[in-house]
Amino acid sequence: MSQSVTLTTRPDGVAVLTFDQPGSKANVLTRELWTEFSEALTALATRTDLKGLVLASAKPGIFIAGADLKLLANAPTPNDPEVRAFIEQGLRVLEQLESLPFPTCAAIDGAALGGGLEVALACDLRICGTNPKVQLGLPEVKLGLIPGWGGTQRLPRILDMNRMHRASDMLTTGKNLDYHAAVAHEITDVAVESSTLVEQAVYYVLRVDRKNRREQKRNAIPKGDWERFQLLQEVTGAAAEAVRVMVEGAAIPLYDAIKLETEAFMRLAGSDESKRLIAEFFNRKK
Repeated sequence: MSQSVTLTTRPDGVAVLTFDQPGSKANVLTRELWTEFSEALTALATRTDLKGLVLASAKPGIFIAGADLKLLANAPTPNDPEVRAFIEQGLRVLEQLESLPFPTCAAIDGAALGGGLEVALACDLRICGTNPKVQLGLPEVKLGLIPGWGGTQRLPRILDMNRMHRASDMLTTGKNLDYHAAVAHEITDVAVESSTLVEQAVYYVLRVDRKNRREQKRNAIPKGDWERFQLLQEVTGAAAEAVRVMVEGAAIPLYDAIKLETEAFMRLAGSDESKRLIAEFFNRKK
């Protein structure tokens, strides 16, 4: 296995999978990283000695920063086959993660944005450190896109109180949450001192009811939660598409709902608006 993903097994039977993309300040979800992640999960799935899995990062202040935007920026048109292959690759890996025969926890001590948060949402629980660099968000709308790796569907399913409004607020504004807000919004289960993050993740992953949490995610959202949902503000473009997909997907099982998301994402990725916004994003970073 290459340097981007490393696996260790603790004496207590919990495996720790650490992301550390070489030559990069951040962990970015490239096709290569998805491949390595998949290989690691394949190896873990057959092990009978494990009691849990913690996902962590060796990058200071970063969990996973998001998707490889260069691929999306170069998409010639919507419904590009290369983009579809990229999105479907990530979806397959997250389905692997959700199918592991033991509980999983994302240990977040920095930025978990876009695809990075979607990886965390596919875990059974999420805990974050008290690092001031902790940011959780789905900023795709700012790039003329919607989440493409299940974010529109897993996010409302993991919430309890006001799930549709809280999820729609994140999806339509693209705002990031610090560790206080992440706990208050129920995106993460708890915040702990950063120095103890992995140890605390191990503690919680050994005690979580993975079957109940996975069932809640896989099923449709209770009818009363989405049937009466009304957006509080007018939205257009990608934000409107994110809300439409979220609400329509709420009525059906998770993996059927993700198919709705994929088709909506494919209509937006490679559009003139999305490519313009991604180009502006890269220009701001220069």
